[in-house]
Amino acid sequence: MQPAAEASSAPAAETRATQRVRKALILLNEKAGSVGPKAGAELVEALNAAGVEQFTIVDATRMSRRSFQRANQFDAIIVLGGDGTACAAAELAPRNGPPLILLPGGTLNILPKALYGERTWPEAINAVLERGVERRLPVGRANGEAFYVAGLFGAPTLLARARESVREGKPLQAIGRFRHFLKRSFARSLRARAGKEKMRKAEGIGVLCPSFSGGIEADYLEWVRLDVKHLVDLARVSLRAITADWRNDSTIEIGKCESGDIYAPGIIPATLDGEPRTFLSYVRITFDKRGPKVLALDEE
Repeated sequence: MQPAAEASSAPAAETRATQRVRKALILLNEKAGSVGPKAGAELVEALNAAGVEQFTIVDATRMSRRSFQRANQFDAIIVLGGDGTACAAAELAPRNGPPLILLPGGTLNILPKALYGERTWPEAINAVLERGVERRLPVGRANGEAFYVAGLFGAPTLLARARESVREGKPLQAIGRFRHFLKRSFARSLRARAGKEKMRKAEGIGVLCPSFSGGIEADYLEWVRLDVKHLVDLARVSLRAITADWRNDSTIEIGKCESGDIYAPGIIPATLDGEPRTFLSYVRITFDKRGPKVLALDEE
């Protein structure tokens, strides 16, 4: 490993990852969508070939702050799992510790795609160890709780939970959640504003980080206001949400923000990076464009 004085003399954007990644902390989630039981051995083989001399493997399904107690003894933290694993590691890792390498091991892999494009995880690890550059990963917060991809607020998130129950093979739970969604929809609209704008009613609010659109460098969050009047409108935009065409729906209004406020009488159902949350009456949205350190690729 280079002496600290030499390693810090060049700007981060010009320092090749292979010059500094000699010791790695590995957070491995074998249960993620595209990982599997052989991935650990394959990752170790790739690291050995790239000249990584020492590494420690931790089960990412048991990740906690304690997993990162020795993080500063390593040159990088390698995370192989889905978006949930990547987001958890980004939040728990020390903010000024070694950079994260967030490999695509899940189904959507939104964060890894923002960092490494459409590469598979073996392709991504080889590329980033060869020519990765240090960047900061932007993060949004809802009453202090982090989201690295998207925060969604309002009754439409209940429909997303019903779909998740169907995916998990829990039909009775799905029916119950769908009934709850029907009961809440159009009954308690949100009042929200981006920045210091005037308060406006909305059926739902989405707050999108730069990674949602495939990047990591931006000076703002995207503020998405959903203004639907009927279930037919909501069903249409839900179907269009599986493609980028949702941005063109007549019920969607998109702006920019560094902060925002969301109010509602009683409970505000929400999801942060796909994980269900509930807030009471008020959510304060903030943006930090200098989140945890990551190793990314500067595409030609």
